[in-house]
Amino acid sequence: MGTYYRHRKTETIDVPYSFRCEQCMKDSGALTATILGMEAEINSNYKQLEAKKQKILDEHAHQNLVRAAKEAYTNATEKQIYSKAFKDECPHCHKPQSWAVSGIKDELFTNPIVSALVGIIAGAACYFFADVEEKLIIALACAGIGIAVGAVFLILNVVKMQNKKKQTASATQKNKPVIEWTAIQHILNEQQ
Repeated sequence: MGTYYRHRKTETIDVPYSFRCEQCMKDSGALTATILGMEAEINSNYKQLEAKKQKILDEHAHQNLVRAAKEAYTNATEKQIYSKAFKDECPHCHKPQSWAVSGIKDELFTNPIVSALVGIIAGAACYFFADVEEKLIIALACAGIGIAVGAVFLILNVVKMQNKKKQTASATQKNKPVIEWTAIQHILNEQQ
């Protein structure tokens, strides 16, 4: 049995932005959001990647960054959904902004669905591969736990969203962040 090594790489890019606080009406000043691409991974038998594989790993990490940057741009400009990378806490009064609720709404079902699917898959695996007489009970328990964890995540996400809505409800003026997409225009222009 051979040994292999996982080689991982993640790329990030900084996007400057600012906003006028909806609570205290002060300008936030220059802030930076860091957009993170999904991690790229290559397995190898060697601790050091050969140049060809390193180039492939670099390309995959860069493509993942381009995809994440384009998604953040499209969501912000077309759908008014702002990534969690754009922090909404005012540096002066430390209160949240109403535009950040859209980011919570966008990710409302992500963790619950993943948890439920993992539970169902684990339950199916237990049912088909377990060598015990109670495999149906074990399978149902695994699926039930996954679904229960998903339900807990959903409840927590809904509570978090409602709290943010309550905190921003008193805002007299609804503002949007000013994001300087020109700083990453070279990434946005790339073809995938």
